[in-house]
This record gives sequence, C-alpha cells and structure tokens, in this order.
Amino acid sequence: MPALDPTSQLAALIRVQVASLRRRNKVNTSAAERKPSTGGAPVAKDLAALVAQRVRTIEADDPSREKKAFRVFLETVLLSELGQELLGDPAFATMVDHVQSQMEADPELAKAAFEAASLLLKSAAPTDSQG
Repeated sequence: MPALDPTSQLAALIRVQVASLRRRNKVNTSAAERKPSTGGAPVAKDLAALVAQRVRTIEADDPSREKKAFRVFLETVLLSELGQELLGDPAFATMVDHVQSQMEADPELAKAAFEAASLLLKSAAPTDSQG
C-alpha cells in the first residue's frame, strides 16, 4: 500500500476541519455570494503553483520557515475550500491562526505539519544551481 505524502494527509484533515467550522460558525458571506469550488486537477495544479510561489518568498535563514510554509499551505487550502473572497476579510487571518494553533497543539498533526512544510520548502526551492 503506497504511503500518502504529508501534504495530502493534511489537506484531507484540513477539509474535515473546514467542514466542521462551516457547521459551527457561519462565514460572514452568505452561501449565495460564494462562488462554488470548481474542483479537479487544473485548480489543484494552480494551487500547488501558488503555494510554491509563496513559499519561495520565505527567507532561507528565517528561523520560522517551516511554520510560515505550513501557514501558506493552510491559507491556500482554506481559501480554495471557502472562497477567495475571504482573502480580504480580517476574520480570515484569525481563523487561520486558530486552525494552525489547534493543529500544532496535536503532536501527530504538528509532526505531519512540519514534514509537510519541509516537503514544501524542498519542492519550492529554486532548481538552478549557483556556482
């Protein structure tokens, strides 16, 4: 049985948490205002490119690199699930903080988040060599 990479596992867990958040807390936009997710590979590919692009901007000597890389991933997954219009909503950052802190409080999720962040940082690294 092939092992799932940490980012796939986390994306699934995040989707479960998002579904739970949707049930418990109404997002400030009505369902009629939200655009439905189109799903499918092209969107996933665009999201992966967006995550990689954003992760590349994290400084190599930043002591919080892994945490920041995971936050980029988390924000991207949440925006894809809940809608891009939340990007300008100040409550969105608070929600991301809450979800990330809950995940970091769970030892297994924290380990998976660190592994996913490490994988993101490696895969987003520039491929050209200096020298």
